[in-house]
Parts: sequence; C-alpha cells; structure tokens
Amino acid sequence: MIKKMTTGKHKGKYQVRIQPINKITGKRESWPVDYASNRSTAKALERKMWADYEEGMQLADGNAVFAGEFRKYVNRKKNTISPVTYRDWQNSATEFKKYFKNTKIKDVTERLVEQFAHDFVRKHKATVGRATVIDHRLTHMRSFFKELVGKVVKENPVPEQYLDKFFRKSDFSVGKQQYLFTNDELEAIKEQIQLELNNTTIANWGTRLALWIDLETGMRPGEVQALKFKNLVVEDDYPTFKISDSWSDYAKKFNGALKARPKGYARYCLPISQALVDFVNVFKEEQENFLERHDLTNPKGLIFLNLHDYKTCANNIPITQRSMNEMLKKVCEKLGISGNGSQLSMYSFRHTLCTKLANKPGMSYPWAAERMGNSLSIFMRVYVKADRDVNRKMMDNWMS
Repeated sequence: MIKKMTTGKHKGKYQVRIQPINKITGKRESWPVDYASNRSTAKALERKMWADYEEGMQLADGNAVFAGEFRKYVNRKKNTISPVTYRDWQNSATEFKKYFKNTKIKDVTERLVEQFAHDFVRKHKATVGRATVIDHRLTHMRSFFKELVGKVVKENPVPEQYLDKFFRKSDFSVGKQQYLFTNDELEAIKEQIQLELNNTTIANWGTRLALWIDLETGMRPGEVQALKFKNLVVEDDYPTFKISDSWSDYAKKFNGALKARPKGYARYCLPISQALVDFVNVFKEEQENFLERHDLTNPKGLIFLNLHDYKTCANNIPITQRSMNEMLKKVCEKLGISGNGSQLSMYSFRHTLCTKLANKPGMSYPWAAERMGNSLSIFMRVYVKADRDVNRKMMDNWMS
C-alpha cells in the first residue's frame, strides 16, 4: 500500500506499508512502515518488502519448528558475514536439527537448552570455555531468540553467562594459550628475519616479510595476506598501514571487509619502523622485476603474491596462513624459542602486542583497541594478558 503524505514530518513523501498474512496462524502481521521520496522509489520499496517477507524475514510463530526457523535465520546472514563465520552458523543449524528435531519454538526452554549443552559436550568430548564450540553454538542460539523476545517468546531460553549457569567451574577446561613474546625475543626474531631476507632470493621473501609486518602491527593473518602496497601510508608523520580488506584461505577469496566491520570501513594500524618501510619499498621494486621476468602481473597491487607458484600468482592469490605459521616456527626453532606448551603462530604477535599496549604507561585503551581492530571489551577480555617483561620486573621489584 502506497500513500502520499499531506501532513506531518513526512509531508510530501510516499508512505509504504504491507500487511502480510502469517502462513501458520492465518493472522495479519505488522511490518515496519517506510517512506520514499517519489512514487517509483516507493513501488520498488514495496516490492522489496514483499520479497523480504517471502524469503522468511517475518518473525517466526511460536508454533513453528525451531530448527527450521533457525536455518532460515542463518541463510539470511549469508551476505553479511564471512564464509568462515557462515560455515560456523551452518554447523550450529545442523546440530540443532539433529538434537531438537521438530521441537517448536515455544517449547524450547532454558532447561532443554542446558540439557542440549551437556549432551553436546558429552557426545563430542568437547571442552567448555570461552570461544569453544559449545560457546559458539549457544551464542548463535541466543542471538536467534533475542530477536523473538517480547514478540514470540517471553524470555530468552539461553540466559546471559550461559556457560557459568549451565556448567560447574570444574567442567571448564583451560584452553591452550597463545605464546607471548618478550621484548628480547621480538628483537631476536626481527634480526633473524632481516638476516634471512638479505641471504635469500625474492621468491622466498614473502613469508619472512609477512612475519616482520605482523611483528610490528599485530594484524590478523588474513589482514596481512590482503595487504596492498598502496595500504602503506603516513599518518601524522608516522608510517603505518591503512587497511580495509582481508583474505580467507577457506573461501580462497577476499572478504571485501575487515572482521566484524562493514564494507568500506578502514582502520589505521600501529605505526611501523622506517626500516620496515624501506624494505617494503625495496620489495615492491624487486617484485615488479620478478613479475616482468616471468610474464606475470599484479593488478591488485598485492604485497604477498605467492611467487613460488606461478599459477597461484597469476590468479592473484596470496601466500597462505599455514606457510606464515610454518616460517615462524622455523625462525623460532633457530632461536631456541619453543613456546613452552603454548600455541606459537602469527596470532602470537597479535596477543603479544595487545598485551604490551595495555601494559604501557599512559596508553589510551580505546586508541589501542581501535588500532588492533577490536572493541575495547574484546581487546581487554581476549587479548590482554600479563606481560612477561612486566612480570619479571615485578618479581625483581618484590624481591629487591
């Protein structure tokens, strides 16, 4: 229904509304009213409203099957989340179908969800803790029901702090932590990388340069893979990278956005050393010469094209996260850095830099979190740990 407004704050605009009939209940449903500046735009908006409704965007009825409605909910997310995240949501949908079968939305209770959580952990021999599989499943379920509270259900059957409520402390597992480098270890890794860069061919520079960049910026591996030479900029007299894209090894394509950020959003990373800037510029020149010699091109201006595989290079595919992690382990092995049982990967740089940022006197936490591409809460809860260098100073201070 389209109506031109003659009064009120929307005077002169065209009001667009639809009144769909719920296929389950047979009752008329409310749908948000919108406004358009002209009739042709209003007609297009009306068609979109009906298309959205037919695609399942209407609120699920309490008598609808939970697993089926959750699957629709996930499918609507496909174009708004990364392929890896979408796969995780699809896995949740599959598990919910297996467990809840034809259970109706109105019959999903907190007790039933708790039983699901315990059965899932028992069946899959899964661990309990933050960022574990069961944490993901319950987070997804809570998000689904959150949109239905007050409309279809009275309260969310997945409570806040669900893990603490459903499990005893003794049920939780201590997850494997990322290794945190000391300042001396970071300096040793940088010196080793620079030594190897000066003693190997251009085809072998990529993974080593990627380590150097990550050591100074703490970017996510996918962000490093998507780096372009034009991302190297100067901000307030400090060289840095301004990034807006990331790469997915799983989907084998660029995501078109940074993690948990809309397309078009860009962020500045931590400032980098002049030595790194100079080497990136040298690498750009050497890469151009290499590509010309082998009749290859770099239309996207990627820094980390895979120069080892000409076919991959021709398809503008960067080096893999696996190759970067393996190179880091090789470098650390040469330096006698074992990890001491903790995970040793590119993310170790990220966790290390976040920790050092948080422990630096006078540091602005919101600034640091933004530079690392996180919300302040995630920055503090997930990444910040006890700095090993600070820990040693405190021990010395106590014993002196």
